[in-house]
Amino acid sequence: MACYHADRIEPDQEERDSLLIANCTIITLDRDRRVLKDGCVVVKGSTIAYVGTLTDCPFPKDSFQEDRIINGRGNVLIPGLIDSHAHAGHGLTKTLGEGGAGMRDSWDSMMERLYFQGTTPEFWKAEAYLSGLEKIQAGITTGLSMFGSYPRFDDPESWDAHVEAMAEVGIRDILGVGPPNPPYPKTFRIWKNNTTYKEYSLTHKEALSKTEEAVKRYRSCYNGRILCYPTPSGVGKREGLSLEEHIFQHKEVFRLSEEYGVPIHGHSYGGDILFAQQHFPFLLGPNLSLAHCTGISSEEVNILAQKNVSVCSGPCTTAYILNRCPVIELLNAGCNVTFCSDASAPDRTYDLFEKMRVGIRLQRVHFKDPELLPAGKALEMVTIHAARALGLEDQIGSIEVGKKADLVLIDVQKPHLYPLWQEPLRVVYQAYPSDVDTVLVDGKMVMRNRKIPHINQEQVLMQSQEEAWKALQRLGFEGMAGLPKNLWRAVHY
Repeated sequence: MACYHADRIEPDQEERDSLLIANCTIITLDRDRRVLKDGCVVVKGSTIAYVGTLTDCPFPKDSFQEDRIINGRGNVLIPGLIDSHAHAGHGLTKTLGEGGAGMRDSWDSMMERLYFQGTTPEFWKAEAYLSGLEKIQAGITTGLSMFGSYPRFDDPESWDAHVEAMAEVGIRDILGVGPPNPPYPKTFRIWKNNTTYKEYSLTHKEALSKTEEAVKRYRSCYNGRILCYPTPSGVGKREGLSLEEHIFQHKEVFRLSEEYGVPIHGHSYGGDILFAQQHFPFLLGPNLSLAHCTGISSEEVNILAQKNVSVCSGPCTTAYILNRCPVIELLNAGCNVTFCSDASAPDRTYDLFEKMRVGIRLQRVHFKDPELLPAGKALEMVTIHAARALGLEDQIGSIEVGKKADLVLIDVQKPHLYPLWQEPLRVVYQAYPSDVDTVLVDGKMVMRNRKIPHINQEQVLMQSQEEAWKALQRLGFEGMAGLPKNLWRAVHY
């Protein structure tokens, strides 16, 4: 018979915000990777105060107010899921341009124009409400939001709109601002209404000064639930920048990381790691996480592992279709790897359950090995490993005493989740966002019985529809929302 030890802190004076979750199966993701049957968790304020059995709990059940006790029977409790790479704005641009509909240029170029020249603070607020709700309903309690496809770095009012909406939803959000890919200068518009605007351009150096402004402004607000990291769109070589500009950019980003005590995040692809190692090796270290890393060489795999750089792999991304991310090779080399959504445009969602399953199968198919990448490892990659990638491992990612109470209850009383055994496997292989019942962030219950009472979802949907369409109209991009020509009876767009 397994003998589970109980983590605890000594009971203190009764707090009105104490919470007891009892009678559930707990997948702790702690150092011992314990799975506790009929377990309980006590939350004091924003922090986990006890993890173990109800029998051994030092906090008497009758010391909790009745409405502060959750009977978790029929539920599995997991740490809040962590989406280590996604894009603010994409919630309102889903599927635009699919199959070439309304496209005048590449998808990336069209999105840059839309975000830089067609949006308003109201757009960014509506998008943050929409994406924040989707994340919470999918069991995501922490997400990194790069501000645009490539970061829109010019407008504090738009940053404020995003931050305020995410804070109201209640999620833990990391705003990512940094220099976008060249060429420079970048042209932006501030709309006074739908017909008049102010247009201006900013240089590469101004992108870096604006990045510092954002990091300084949001590096820790709303009791630490909102953070801001410098997120250069590309970490590596980008055509359109001189070598001196490449080195200047990465020195500045590194300075911001050191001065403000924040991690760095960006995109990298094949060849970028070697370029960084040659020209700005100081950037490569445990404070850096890189999305995609598709098409990288075995030499680059070894560099990332030796330098303790984290990799955020998006198994459902276009980048992965074009080139494989060597997830298994990175893991075998000792690299910290996560699965991320890169959501939610053009063709994906914030469903990290899906990302785990697709991520597992991609590796098993590639190596023709059905036993590769165990389900437990995949769950680690969207919890404790994702926390490490974002520099938050000491706060979130596992259910342990002293960590933040970011918790998710999954209702397993469903046909597709029965018969009920091997709960970690059931969560990874068969669970869906619709099975998420209750979500706590920082000890606050933001969703209960799949209801988020402090947010008017109907109004969020209405506003998101309105603001997305206005943005398209401002630039004459309405055709991007049309159906592609070869949608039916075709095998290729």
